[in-house]
Parts: sequence; C-alpha cells; structure tokens
Amino acid sequence: MAPRIPKRSILFQQIAVLVSCAVIDLFAGSILEGMKRSIETLPGLIVMIPPLIDLRGNIGCALGSRLGSALHLGTIKPKFAMSAELKANVVSAIIVSVLGSLSIGLMSLVVSLLVGVAALSVSRLLFIALLSGVLSALIIVPITVLLAFASFRRGWDPDNVTGPVMTTLGDIITMFCIVFSIFLVGWL
Repeated sequence: MAPRIPKRSILFQQIAVLVSCAVIDLFAGSILEGMKRSIETLPGLIVMIPPLIDLRGNIGCALGSRLGSALHLGTIKPKFAMSAELKANVVSAIIVSVLGSLSIGLMSLVVSLLVGVAALSVSRLLFIALLSGVLSALIIVPITVLLAFASFRRGWDPDNVTGPVMTTLGDIITMFCIVFSIFLVGWL
C-alpha cells in the first residue's frame, strides 16, 4: 500500500519539480535555436519537429501515469524486475512511439506539400522521424520507469513527478535525437 502523503509535501513536490523543469526546458529551446541553419537547409523539418517533441512528452507522461497508478494499487512493485504488467507498459510505450513517429513523418510530408514548403525526400523525412522516435523512446521509457520507482520509494507521488519531468526530459532528449538524425541524413 502506498504511503499517505501530506498536502504540504504535495505542494513542495510540485513546486520543486516545476521550477526545476522550467529551468531545464530552457535548454531545449537553446537546442532548437541552434538548429536554425538545419531547418533552413532542410525544409519540412519545421513542420515535423513540434509534433515529434510533443509525442515524446505525451508518451512519457502517459507511461508515468500508468506506472504511478499501478504502484499505488500494488500491481507493480517498485523493483526492477520485469513483471508482466511492467513489460506490457514498456512495450506499448515503445510501439506507440514508433507508430506515432511514422505517422508524424507522413503527416509532415503531406502538410509540407499542402502549404507549399519544399519537403525533404520521403525517405529522409521518414528516416529522421523514425530514428529520432526510436532513439528517444529507448531513452525516455527506462528513465520514466526509474523516475516512477524512485519517486514512489521516496514517498513522493509518481504522478506529481513523472508528468512534468518526463515532458521536460522528452523535449531535450527528442531534440538531441532529432539533431543526431539530421546529422546522419547529412551523411547519407
């Protein structure tokens, strides 16, 4: 059974986490600013980057919320043993991430064509979307599990921690994965 958390502690958790996330999220904006040249030389990226970033945060938050509920209900123990429920949550988060990335790549191509922005080739746009999606999922999912377990063990409510932290980390990690994918496209 989960420990009872006082209201004062909940307020402290939320303020500490949100202030930390606000400061850290400035780095994601700095990365995007540094990508200005890539966006100019690879048209169509400006259509794809915001939904890719948003997707990672959404998947991290959803996974964190499911894990938080499972921890409170006792269906998952805060141990790093791959139970059936933990495995199902992890695998589903990775599958949704891959399918979402593919959908975003295709929709970005269609939107780019509709608004008259010269898009990258279909293969390059899908490569950037899929590779950044897979890489970020492989990084974000284990961090989400670790964060949910660590916050629960500490007596903090995982729902108060995983949502904002995974949104922030999702922004930064996805930006790095997009930059890496663009770098690889330059070599292909």
